[in-house]
Amino acid sequence: MAQVCELCGKESSETRPTWVEGAQLKLCKDCQKFGDKAKPGAPESPAKVVIESRLQQRERRMRTKDVYQEGEAWELVEDYGKCIRDAREAKGWKVENLGAKILEKATTLAKVEAGDLRPTDDLVVKLEKELGIVLMEKVPMIKPEKRAVASTGMTLEHFIKKAKK
Repeated sequence: MAQVCELCGKESSETRPTWVEGAQLKLCKDCQKFGDKAKPGAPESPAKVVIESRLQQRERRMRTKDVYQEGEAWELVEDYGKCIRDAREAKGWKVENLGAKILEKATTLAKVEAGDLRPTDDLVVKLEKELGIVLMEKVPMIKPEKRAVASTGMTLEHFIKKAKK
């Protein structure tokens, strides 16, 4: 029994369900290269699965975070420039030697050592590994105290509360 391809309209002895641009069509062998073969028992389009996963990722990103939540955070040590310089000099290296070893410019490293430039996270990792030092430390995050707001007279909020009573 001849079947008709839903893409090109050609009669074919065999057609297979194939996903093309989010629609499942019965295609001949020549047209099957334009889509993704449908898996038995999987009625969902591949595009729909991708869209669902992207929506889930977006939902995770959009969740609000409590920035005042107590916990710990990683911070760059206060005297990072001195730590880097001391470790480099202890190994007997010049700024150019260290730069060549970690593939960074000597001028960048000199600015970091002087404290004029805050190193990027990637640079911190390279320096810690090459010099055997610790530049990032855990610091506790403390919730800020709520300050009492001085009374400024009647506000709209006060008016609404009085009107409800």
